[in-house]
Amino acid sequence: MNNDKNSNAKLGWTLEELAHSLSVSVPFLRLEIKRGRLRAAHLGRRVVLLDSEVRKYLAEANDGGDEVA
Repeated sequence: MNNDKNSNAKLGWTLEELAHSLSVSVPFLRLEIKRGRLRAAHLGRRVVLLDSEVRKYLAEANDGGDEVA
């Protein structure tokens, strides 16, 4: 029996899943990846966003506050 509490934890997100979860668009996420703000893994043609990278991205976005460019 596996007692690991994270055994059912989500390891990665598709762009569509994450966009829906964060209420943003897929093109916005693609732009964030292109800008280097969000790291993605490519599995064949599929783009996968590792949960650990998503959490880092959200933490950094939260630390940045409401800066105006």
